[in-house]
Amino acid sequence: MKKISLLFLLSFLFCLSNSQVLKTDAKSITGTFDAKEKTKSDLFSSINKWISINYNSAKNVIQMNDIESGTIIVKGINEVEFKNTAKQIYPNSKNMPETATVKFNHLIEFNIKDNKFRIIYKITGVNSEGYDNLFFNCINLDTIDNNAIQTYNGAIEEMLKKGGIGKEKRKTFLDLSIPMFQDINIRLSDNIKLTMLSIEKSVYESNDNW
Repeated sequence: MKKISLLFLLSFLFCLSNSQVLKTDAKSITGTFDAKEKTKSDLFSSINKWISINYNSAKNVIQMNDIESGTIIVKGINEVEFKNTAKQIYPNSKNMPETATVKFNHLIEFNIKDNKFRIIYKITGVNSEGYDNLFFNCINLDTIDNNAIQTYNGAIEEMLKKGGIGKEKRKTFLDLSIPMFQDINIRLSDNIKLTMLSIEKSVYESNDNW
C-alpha cells in the first residue's frame, strides 16, 4: 500500500470531532463516518476507486466486494520504521543501522450504507523475518501491554545470554523495550488514522463534474 504523508495528521485531528467516531482496541481501530447526500452506490464506488489507487494490485488485495451487503474487505501490509535498539547499545558500530523496519499484515473491512460508512482496520500479524508472535503480542494500539512486554523481554534475555551479551548491556536493551513498543504502536496507530482520513477525503472529493 502507498505511504500517506504525515502532514495530513493535523487535518485528521481537526475534523475528527465533526464527522468521525473512532474506537481503538488492542489490534484494531474502528471509524464511523458520516457521508451526507452520498448513496450506498456512491460510497461503494468511491471506496473501490480509493483501493485501486492506493494498492498495487486491487485484485490481489480484495477479499470481498459485495455491493448488496455493502461490504468490502481488503488485505495489505503496513511498514513501520523505528529506532534500532541494538544501535543504542552499540552506538559506535558502523555496520548497524540507526533504524529498523517491521511489516504488519492488516485487514480492512468497509461497511457501507446510505449517508454513512464504517471502517474496521485490524492488524492481523507480523510479516517480517526475525519478528515472532511474542513481538506481535506487544503491539497494542490502545495501551502498553506490560505483561506481553515482560514475556517478550524474558525470551530476549535468554537469547542475549546465549549470544554472550553482558548483564549491563542486556539490562539496557530490555529497558528500551517499552519505549520501542510505544514508538511502534504510535506510528502504527497514526498510519491507520491517516489511511482513514485519506479514504474519507476520497469519498468527499469523489464528485467529478467535469
